[in-house]
Amino acid sequence: MCKILITAFALTFLLNLNVAAADSTATTAPKSRGTALTYSIRMTALPAIVGGLMALEGTSDNSSGMTLFGLGLGSAGVLFGPGAGHAYAGRMGRFWGGAAIRGLAGALVFVGGLWIYGSSNFYLGSSSESDGSAAGGIVIVVGAGALFLTSAVYDIATVGRSADKYNHSHGFSDLRMTPTYFASHKAPGLMLTMSF
Repeated sequence: MCKILITAFALTFLLNLNVAAADSTATTAPKSRGTALTYSIRMTALPAIVGGLMALEGTSDNSSGMTLFGLGLGSAGVLFGPGAGHAYAGRMGRFWGGAAIRGLAGALVFVGGLWIYGSSNFYLGSSSESDGSAAGGIVIVVGAGALFLTSAVYDIATVGRSADKYNHSHGFSDLRMTPTYFASHKAPGLMLTMSF
């Protein structure tokens, strides 16, 4: 019995070594434009929706912990999510660059909001008329918000290019075979399309 267990253990160990060696020498696969876009959309939308719902639930239950967690989760989604497709395509510089732009824009929105809040006279929760000094804060909030939104849309819209750049730099070509009908020969056939 002991010999059988030792033999089985040794064979299992050798098999695992062979599988690990095969994995380490495996070639990379081409990246899909659709998968990159799916990653960016899902990693943006899901945390934003779930975080928003958690924040709303926390405000209705007067649970500041859940509200803050929901806001944090939603913020992380809109900050890092649009670049997830770039990370999938191996363009980490593009991922971190977009996240940095959105982080800076988000910080400016926060500062502009504080400016607007500070320029109004708030007494016991009710605001009186503003003295007009909130205009600078409004400009900052609108400009930084536009930058944030533009950066997110741009990152999501360009993930396909990142996948194409990955495929091109790793020597993958786009080879497509589509069924077609050749009217001049009155016969069905296959059309082979290749791009580099």
